[in-house]
Amino acid sequence: MERRSRKAALWGATVAAVLAAAGPLSPAHAGPRPGPSPSPSPRGMLDAMRRDLGLTAAQVRTRLAQEADAHRSVAAVRRALSAPPAGMWFDKSTGRLVVAVTGAADAQRVRDVGAVPKTVPHSRAALTGLLRRITGRAGDGVPGVTGWGVDERANGVVLRVDRKRRGPRTDAFEHTVRGLGVRAKIPVTVERSDQTPRQQGGSVVGGERWMPGSEGICSIGFTVTGPGDFQGFLTAGHCTLTADQAAYGKDGSRMGTSNKGGGHSVNNREGDFGLVGVDQPGWTVSANVAGQGGTPVTVTGSQEGLVGMSMCRSGQSSGWHCGEITRVDQTVDYGNTVIEGLSFTNACSAPGDSGGSYVTQPNAPMALGMHSGGGPATCGNFGGTTLTIFQPVGEALAKWNLKLKTGSP
Repeated sequence: MERRSRKAALWGATVAAVLAAAGPLSPAHAGPRPGPSPSPSPRGMLDAMRRDLGLTAAQVRTRLAQEADAHRSVAAVRRALSAPPAGMWFDKSTGRLVVAVTGAADAQRVRDVGAVPKTVPHSRAALTGLLRRITGRAGDGVPGVTGWGVDERANGVVLRVDRKRRGPRTDAFEHTVRGLGVRAKIPVTVERSDQTPRQQGGSVVGGERWMPGSEGICSIGFTVTGPGDFQGFLTAGHCTLTADQAAYGKDGSRMGTSNKGGGHSVNNREGDFGLVGVDQPGWTVSANVAGQGGTPVTVTGSQEGLVGMSMCRSGQSSGWHCGEITRVDQTVDYGNTVIEGLSFTNACSAPGDSGGSYVTQPNAPMALGMHSGGGPATCGNFGGTTLTIFQPVGEALAKWNLKLKTGSP
């Protein structure tokens, strides 16, 4: 469980670590440098949140202020507690951060930093212990089972099942998981749906796209710098499987090399993230992602996603859409690979969005992660509950000693 142990090691770090800004704020480009780009405005993000979350302008501004306070409370909670709480989430009905704890002393520490404690019977260690046992029983995957993870609000775990693909092995595994939960005295929720997650590639052209030679069309996540004057961008690992593959920009010209040396693509239990080097003349990296109508949104740092928080995502197929984070730290079985540590949202997406950017807080947008996959209900075809999945950005930054390209909002 390399990913889980690394996450635990970073427990004491501040949740909203703003990385140093560097370089120009113009979008990545090839050929002659254009004039100054328009000032990144939160207006497009606010409009998209009104559209996608069904809120008035006043409600959006109130919620964002409450979420900013909640994120400050997250950082304070992490400083106050010696171990991760059983769960944390933003309660939009009260506008407060809720923290699940198992003892009176931790509950008081949570109150002292301005959050709302909820006393629960099961610690985070107990929940992750049950998840390890489930993962061990699942092996390389079980037909009809699409994933599992912590259920923050229920202080239990959730098992996700595709009702269209279930069969005897699915039922047997579900029975086993329920038995593990009974022995651990931890509740197990089984979610049944026909929204089977899948890693999204495609051939739709539009938006901020990049083309990995022979692996279809994907989306740029976040630009980064690294050791030895390295510059490039993060994207989905399933877009970078082939080593030393030419990478082409949205205008069709070569921008760099994907997965240089073969050690810069992850598409397994560790995560779904890849690295593309930008090394061709005329191309630069910027701190921007494409917002509403293509208006640039400047990334100011990185932040950990929190259940209940609002977010917006950008992809070359579907453009700019907003929603809420519904689950974090989930295991997903895509059928071809099992990946741990992914987060879910209810924002829509479409094939070709893989690798695209997830950000939060329009007044100072923070990088959350890169698009990994979604269900059949896309932005153009709402055939059920919308599901999109992202890979948290911190995993890739830590693995390859990278820094986000950031700027001022």
